[in-house]
Amino acid sequence: MLFVQNPSNHAAHSEASSALVAFRNSQAPVAVCQHILDHSNSQQAKFQVMSQCIESHHGDLNHTVQRSSHFDAVAVAHVYIQAHRKAVVMEFSPSTASPLGLPWEQHDRCRRSLQQEYLQTFYQHAASKAAEAAPSACQGQDGGVCCACLSLMAAVLGWDFRPGNAPAAYLGSRPTSDSLQVQPGPSWRALLLTPDAPPSWLQGLLSHLQGRPDAALAQQARQLVVLLCSLSGDIFPKAQQVQHHPGSGNPAKDSHLRQMLGLVAVWLGDPQAAVHQAAASEEAPLLDACRAVNAAAAVHRLSGFERAAPGGSSQQGILAHLAALTQACISAGGLEQGDEGGWAADAVDILLDTWVELLQETASMQRGLGPGVSGRAGEAVGGVFQALLEAALREAAAGAFEDEEEDQGTGGAASARDDWMTKVAVLGRGSPLTALPLLSSLLTHRQHQVAQAITTGKEGDGSVAMEQLCLLLRLAAHVLADPGEGETPLIPLSMSQASQASLAAGQADVVEAASNALLGVAGMGLDPSLASSISPRVLEATVWAVSRWADTYLLSQEEDLSPAIAQSFGAAGNGPSVLAALIQLAGALLGGQAGEVELHRGVCTRLLPVFVHRRVVCERLVQLQQWHSLAEAFAQQGAAFVGLSAKVHGALARCLCLAAIGLPDEAQRRHYISHLLHRVAGEVCNLAGRADLAHIAERPDVMQRVTALLECLRGAAQGTTPQAQQALFGVCGGVMEALLVLQRAYRQHEPTVCLLLKLAGDIVDAHVSYLSAGEAQRMCHWVLHLLQTYSSYNKGRVAVQAAASLRQQAVGESYRDLRALLRLLTHLTQRDLIDFGDEGAGAGAANGLGPDAGAGEGAGAANGVEQTVDVARLVFLGLDILIPLISLELLGYPKLCLLYFQLLAYMMEVYPEKVAALPSQQLHTLLQTLEFGINSTEADAMQSALEALAALAKYDYQSKRRGQPGLSSDAGRDEGLLSRFLEVLVRKLLLDSGAGDLTGLAADALLPLILAHPQAYQQIGEKLLAEQKDEGLRSMLVLSLTRVMSANGVSQSLDRSNKKVFRENLGAFVVDARSIVRVR
Repeated sequence: MLFVQNPSNHAAHSEASSALVAFRNSQAPVAVCQHILDHSNSQQAKFQVMSQCIESHHGDLNHTVQRSSHFDAVAVAHVYIQAHRKAVVMEFSPSTASPLGLPWEQHDRCRRSLQQEYLQTFYQHAASKAAEAAPSACQGQDGGVCCACLSLMAAVLGWDFRPGNAPAAYLGSRPTSDSLQVQPGPSWRALLLTPDAPPSWLQGLLSHLQGRPDAALAQQARQLVVLLCSLSGDIFPKAQQVQHHPGSGNPAKDSHLRQMLGLVAVWLGDPQAAVHQAAASEEAPLLDACRAVNAAAAVHRLSGFERAAPGGSSQQGILAHLAALTQACISAGGLEQGDEGGWAADAVDILLDTWVELLQETASMQRGLGPGVSGRAGEAVGGVFQALLEAALREAAAGAFEDEEEDQGTGGAASARDDWMTKVAVLGRGSPLTALPLLSSLLTHRQHQVAQAITTGKEGDGSVAMEQLCLLLRLAAHVLADPGEGETPLIPLSMSQASQASLAAGQADVVEAASNALLGVAGMGLDPSLASSISPRVLEATVWAVSRWADTYLLSQEEDLSPAIAQSFGAAGNGPSVLAALIQLAGALLGGQAGEVELHRGVCTRLLPVFVHRRVVCERLVQLQQWHSLAEAFAQQGAAFVGLSAKVHGALARCLCLAAIGLPDEAQRRHYISHLLHRVAGEVCNLAGRADLAHIAERPDVMQRVTALLECLRGAAQGTTPQAQQALFGVCGGVMEALLVLQRAYRQHEPTVCLLLKLAGDIVDAHVSYLSAGEAQRMCHWVLHLLQTYSSYNKGRVAVQAAASLRQQAVGESYRDLRALLRLLTHLTQRDLIDFGDEGAGAGAANGLGPDAGAGEGAGAANGVEQTVDVARLVFLGLDILIPLISLELLGYPKLCLLYFQLLAYMMEVYPEKVAALPSQQLHTLLQTLEFGINSTEADAMQSALEALAALAKYDYQSKRRGQPGLSSDAGRDEGLLSRFLEVLVRKLLLDSGAGDLTGLAADALLPLILAHPQAYQQIGEKLLAEQKDEGLRSMLVLSLTRVMSANGVSQSLDRSNKKVFRENLGAFVVDARSIVRVR
């Protein structure tokens, strides 16, 4: 026992091992066993003795036990055996195996062996022993055998089951959506789905342990039930494998669910009693019951639960029982902010997720003839929705007088709130005939409370009502409509069916009533006597809710609208009037709520965009006097609009310009755009033409106004449509020279420089695809002067040390600058397919990125005559500015990283020879960043980096085949300039868990790299072989390496057919070599 006492004592370990081997090899160990059992106090010793007796012959064990009556030793042996087998299960699972330094293939072979040959035996033996020990366990006299067996059964069910010979998931791979479900497959059907599975002993055990909820045995039993509730997949016979009536479900699946819910009901009992028990610090049974039902809901959905009604539950079925449990947990404070992280909050969160899982079946297609969920199930869902809403209203009332800063719904709190409302909305849609009238009534009542408090001069009395209005507005919008997210959402099917059901019953349309209640709250913003006293948060919630609703219902073009919806909100009904009222609301909020930046942002980024992304709505919009009033207020830049933030200016300009698609002809669009932006463009030109601009430029009021004007122009560019492009380019063309003047004036002001680069990128993006050759040349010359000025005055000529200092002092500002520059260069490449003229002049400029490339504002002209400018020259000038500033730290910004590598991929594919001609230092920097991109955790950036490398490697190989130098010929350059990427890619494919899906992309780069650098490839193979000590594995690896460039007739060509063959060879190599090279 020395080794047990001191495992690090290797000598003792060796001595103990020898003694155990000798003991186990002895011919008649019974006498020795008898002596140890009679005299030893060591449980370890007794375990070894009993293990030997069990393995040798059960008769020896029985004989020994009968003579010695050492039942405790037998129990110890069984406990240790079950624990040992559990340890085996954990060790044979690659994700939990101990690091032994063995190849992954060996771990996976062990996994397959255990799953196919032993796992069922382990489970069956543990279940059998648990059944034998259960009666004694109820009395606490089994020595822990039953608990150990249940633990092993749970470990087996927690195994990562893989069908057939499918390999295990590699370490670090992301779990799939089914990873929390137990999917053992059809071979387990007889073991887990027999009529006596789960066996009656488990039910008796759970019933007997009700008074001891925290006992280890009770916890293990409940955990086993949770896992059994998670059974899913092919273990249940498919519909064609069983005979059953249509609509009756899967009998085996339904029977299993019924049994599982019966087991849960045994320990849960009455919901109120379970909640009282949890409140007395015995919450484990309640939470385990919630987890079990949640696991079952994810597998069986609502239809299965409706067919399962355990006799011990409720006469109304399991859903009523579940609803009662949910309501009891809510009443216990599950939604109170102070209970966050407590048992009640955890229970409500799990149960809410359970209801969402149950109702997912009705999300895509409704069951039955009625709306949502019908019958008793509908009553249960409606009751839970009402309980959640009432509790949320109580919580909102309690927080009405808290500090506003603490209660602001921003960031993670806002996201969590919307996630919660999305879940509650699922219940609302599941019971619309209950939820919608309730929401309508509450909205109308709180609206009247607020109006009464304001008109009576007792605004403090309306604080609770306003806080509750914020909640009701958002929740009503969640129930009524889906988020647009760039698309025009359809009316949810449950809402359409609720309208039809209301009509069939001869009642008012519940959807129309809820919509009118929502619009009624919005109407308060148009009442001058109320608007100034309403909380800005209520107005913000109103804008958010009305935007979501209007995107779905207002002037909807869906067929089969209910008569009430069509009449109230359709194009042929009252829809245009509602549209006019909402535009009037937008103008009132922008002009009458000074300083409310979030409110203004909501109007211009949520409400107005809803009206301008559909042409049919724009055609109605431009006919409204309210829209023309809003456009005129912007065009005149009155005092109220001048006070808006710069970002709001841009968003408003974008919406106003987008609406031009509603005008019928070019002349009207040109007049509309010209009038809309005339004052903005004129003010920009006037500022640029002032003689004292250098003196007034840094005045705070002037800088603020310049920022607002530039944002207006950005918004106009972003609002460009094909129909209004000519009119908008006329405005942009008129301010190009003025913008260059402003760039020089603000060359030391980083935010304005960045804003000008963003504006240039937006202008190029909006117009580059539509311009004639002459117009495109004009724009390219403007961009050239912009880049030259930026290079001369700002960043392009900074030394490396200065750039490093800049990165240390202002990484954030550099990020914004470089991202804007990258966007500009990327947008320019969209035009690169069009020939601007003399290619030779552009190519020469691109290749000669010396000091003259950034010589200043006059560098683009020769003797007063403008030279032809091509996109390549502009982009490489931009890269000349960019590369000295780029750093691995800056590439840590995902958006900048993606833009950078997308641009590199394009330039290396179209202009690889110009990339190869870059100065040595810049080329080394570029390749260093390329290696960073290949190892990036961002999939899109990694893909672009691989595409860039593939293009450059292809050029390198083809250049060498033609007898040209490629990338490794210049004196002083490293001969392995690209060869190092061979090892980078090979090791990434073999060792990186997330690289499995990139084999195809990596193959496009690896093939030309191997062909151009065969010696480097051979050296990589030698390194991999040197790392393998096992001769068998070395032979397998040699074969795999050889087949990459020899199997299936692969050649030294880069044509499509050869690339396909190489991809197949590489894929096979990665599969084989990974299991050898990767160790754990």
